[in-house]
Amino acid sequence: MSDETASLTEVIFSVPGMMCDGCAETVHDVLTAVPGVRQAKPSTWRKRVAVRFEPSRVGPAEIRSALAKGGFDAVEVQA
Repeated sequence: MSDETASLTEVIFSVPGMMCDGCAETVHDVLTAVPGVRQAKPSTWRKRVAVRFEPSRVGPAEIRSALAKGGFDAVEVQA
């Protein structure tokens, strides 16, 4: 594992309003636009999104805020 990958943290959010592939695409686009977010993997079936990010640049509160600005309520869940 490279140092770059080792420094990433993953958080999973429940996103009840993510009902379709279009919603999932919006969630992905909103999150990947946040500085420090490296990866967002939405699942419409589970209504969750897994987010890998650089904790030195962004945290779960900012990620949740970005989702809210994109029109989606989100709650952090345990993996």
